[in-house]
Amino acid sequence: MEPLHRFYLFLALFISATMAIPHQTSSITKAAASAVITPGPELQCSNGQTAVYTTDCTLGIPVSYCSSPEPPIECSQGFFPSVWHPGHCIEQSTCFPLNAPWITTECSNGGIPYTTSTLYQGTLAGGESTVISVVSCSCAANQWYSMTLLPGSSNYDTFCMPHSSCPPGMTTSISINEYCATQPASVCSDIPLETDFCKCASTAQTPVYPDSPGATPTGCEF
Repeated sequence: MEPLHRFYLFLALFISATMAIPHQTSSITKAAASAVITPGPELQCSNGQTAVYTTDCTLGIPVSYCSSPEPPIECSQGFFPSVWHPGHCIEQSTCFPLNAPWITTECSNGGIPYTTSTLYQGTLAGGESTVISVVSCSCAANQWYSMTLLPGSSNYDTFCMPHSSCPPGMTTSISINEYCATQPASVCSDIPLETDFCKCASTAQTPVYPDSPGATPTGCEF
């Protein structure tokens, strides 16, 4: 075989062998970084205080603070222990009189009872065992709430008043929704701009009701 032919035959065999060898291609794989949750710093409380982890009473966001346990409250005779809220989400123990005017045991002025909650259950000073409950009242769907500060009183009284068919001694008035009056019609599309309601002809008068829950007033009196 001529040298030139042998060269071409060798070159062909080399190319065939090279193509038959599998080639390994390199690739770079980036692993996804795993999520890392970093816990917030723990509270370091002192002077016997303990860390409290809870949520805001209205917003529901996590809050934490140091707190000292309150000593058991002792109330004198004629009072019962409970709590009051001097500020936003702040609760403190205190003593209330048993005859506090805001303790509602039954509904009046046309109100309808819808829930009852227990303020205190236990033994009072003097050894008397008692349960103190308060009743929450609402007005019927076809009535409105009239908050009135009666002469000589420091608490507002709620009267359930009709919107229409005013009884003798009452006049018909119109209430305008001031918010909806300043907003585009689409904002208050399902809320009436004006609402009729009944009220006593004189501001010195109060409504008169029959002795039954949810009753409609029959008139007004001084």
